[in-house]
Amino acid sequence: MTAIAPTVRTFHIAVLPGDGIGVEVTREALRVLHAVAPSMEGVALTYHEYSVGAGEYLRSGDPLPAAALEACAKADAVLLGAMGLPGVRWPDGREMTPQIDLREKLDLDAGVRPIKLYHASDTPLKGYGS
Repeated sequence: MTAIAPTVRTFHIAVLPGDGIGVEVTREALRVLHAVAPSMEGVALTYHEYSVGAGEYLRSGDPLPAAALEACAKADAVLLGAMGLPGVRWPDGREMTPQIDLREKLDLDAGVRPIKLYHASDTPLKGYGS
């Protein structure tokens, strides 16, 4: 009798470390993923890093290069670090927001984060119920 090999599903993750603290936080998030990956039966993760953000703008003139955007569109997930550096702006003075551009171009509608409201009076939504 021959053994049947277990099915492994591979998820491709586009890693966008961004700038400043984004690089540090992304590095630690990857350490966590590498640590838990062996315990995820039937799942494999692959990572491909792309340069985006203010640093990339200083290098190439584009904070969200087409190759990075295309890779994110094809990936199963995107690990997104903080982006932006003090003093790096568009020539007209506006802040660069490649993370928002990414959401708009890929039609991603929500950046959901868990929250806890400690007092009902601490919100502009008071009076709307829960």
